[in-house]
Amino acid sequence: MAASTSAPPLSEKTETPHPAPEAEGPDRPAETGPEDVGQEEREPRVRRVNAWWERRRSECAAKRTARRTPPARGSDRSAWAVLGVVALAVLVLAIVGVGLYTGLGALRDTALAAHIEPGAARLWWIGIDGLIVVAIVAAMILRHDPAARRYALGIVALFTAASGLLQFLHGLGWTTATTRSGGVGSLPWQVVAVIAVLVIGTIFCGTHLFVYTLRHLFPAAMGDQAERSFAETCKVSEPSQEVAEPGSSDSDTEDGPDDNDRPEGPLLDAETEREVRKWFAAIAVHMILDAGGKPVRSKIARSFEIADRQAGYVIADVIADREEAAERQAGEEAGRLSDLLMAGRAGAVNGSGGRP
Repeated sequence: MAASTSAPPLSEKTETPHPAPEAEGPDRPAETGPEDVGQEEREPRVRRVNAWWERRRSECAAKRTARRTPPARGSDRSAWAVLGVVALAVLVLAIVGVGLYTGLGALRDTALAAHIEPGAARLWWIGIDGLIVVAIVAAMILRHDPAARRYALGIVALFTAASGLLQFLHGLGWTTATTRSGGVGSLPWQVVAVIAVLVIGTIFCGTHLFVYTLRHLFPAAMGDQAERSFAETCKVSEPSQEVAEPGSSDSDTEDGPDDNDRPEGPLLDAETEREVRKWFAAIAVHMILDAGGKPVRSKIARSFEIADRQAGYVIADVIADREEAAERQAGEEAGRLSDLLMAGRAGAVNGSGGRP
């Protein structure tokens, strides 16, 4: 029958197979669309811009660092700079020599007028004008020590005034050779007193300046004996070793470490000892200032066995710290007072506005 031939079932219907998509692996690049192509073209440009920007920033940072860093000393000294300094030094020495030679005659005649031996009178000018030059050099070396620097500048001022006075009197004719040969009487006692003081002053001031400079340049050499005595007092005294009883079996463990293992000698080195003394000296200066007194540098140095220069530094540092603390406290009090005034004004305004 024709009806017996029927269509195949739906489950047995054949379908055209589609090709399976191939997996994208590391060896097979992914397909790129138009947007990806544009991004790949922009990436090299962005990298170039970023590289240029980083290079620009590094160059600017290097320029700022070079601008802020001071030039190294000695690296920019050219031959012309050295030649200029040498020429300036020669000119200064020539000028100083002319000034010393000019005052030679006046001071020599003044010494002869004061009946000083002729051979010593010809050299006396070195003690006056030469000490002025030495005091100027010492003031430059002692510039970090205020007291020593004032002392050196005081010598400069004193001997400059005395030399100028004697040359002025020589210009008036009081101490010239013609005046002495003319039978004029002796010099006034005031002038003789000035000459006598200068004779002794050259010895005293010159020696004192040398001690000041030596103490400033070699502080350890001046304070070796004091530091040695202080170090001897800090030595560890060895305690007497106690003999253990025969019956005690645990005496070795209870006695602790052996006393022979303790170091012999000063507990602290010289630098640490000096810093400890300066610390105690600063506490003493604080206490003196709190009591209304005035710290004396020589007494502080003698009490704590430190150099006068170090005692001066300690006193100056303590005074500076106290002044800074006082200024800071005054600023804080002014700030609190201004806050109180602002609060009072605000309260007054609110109170006046709230009145019926």
